[in-house]
Amino acid sequence: MRYLLIASPAVLASIAPPIASLRVHGERSTFSVVVEDSAAVGYDIRIECVAACDHPVDFHERIDDVPMGLFTRDQDELLFSLWGGGSTYRVRVWKVGDSGIRKVVELSSRGRPDFLTDDKGRSAIRTYEGGSGTGPLKPVLRSFIRGHFVVVPAKAAELR
Repeated sequence: MRYLLIASPAVLASIAPPIASLRVHGERSTFSVVVEDSAAVGYDIRIECVAACDHPVDFHERIDDVPMGLFTRDQDELLFSLWGGGSTYRVRVWKVGDSGIRKVVELSSRGRPDFLTDDKGRSAIRTYEGGSGTGPLKPVLRSFIRGHFVVVPAKAAELR
C-alpha cells in the first residue's frame, strides 16, 4: 500500500489536463506545444515535433511564472507566450520550425504588453518599462528583424 501512495501523485500528474496547448506548423513539420503544472514549483512548457519531423525534437523548459497566454501569428515561425510573475508581465518567444527550436527573447513589462505588426509588416512587441515608483511607464517597441526582437527608435515606431 505504501508503494501505491508514493506512485499515485506521479500517475495523477501524468494524466492531468494541460494548462494550455497549441499546434504549430513549420514549413513541413507539425509541433505540439503544451504547458503543464510542474511536479515541483511552477510550470513546464514542452514543444515536440509530432508530424513530418526531419529529426526528433523534444524541447522542455521549467518556468516559475504563471501562464496567461500562448499563441502564434502564423508568421516567422514564432510562438508567443505571456506569463505573470510578481508585479510584471513576462513575454517569452520561441522560433519553432523544421530546423529546430530556439528561444528568441524573454522580456519583462510593468504594463500589459502589446503584440503588434510594425509599419514594415514585421511582428512587434511593445513593453512598458519603469522604475518601482509611481512615475509614468515608458513604452518600448521591439520589431522582429533578422531573427531577433530589436528596439525600434521612437520616430520609426509608427504602427498601423
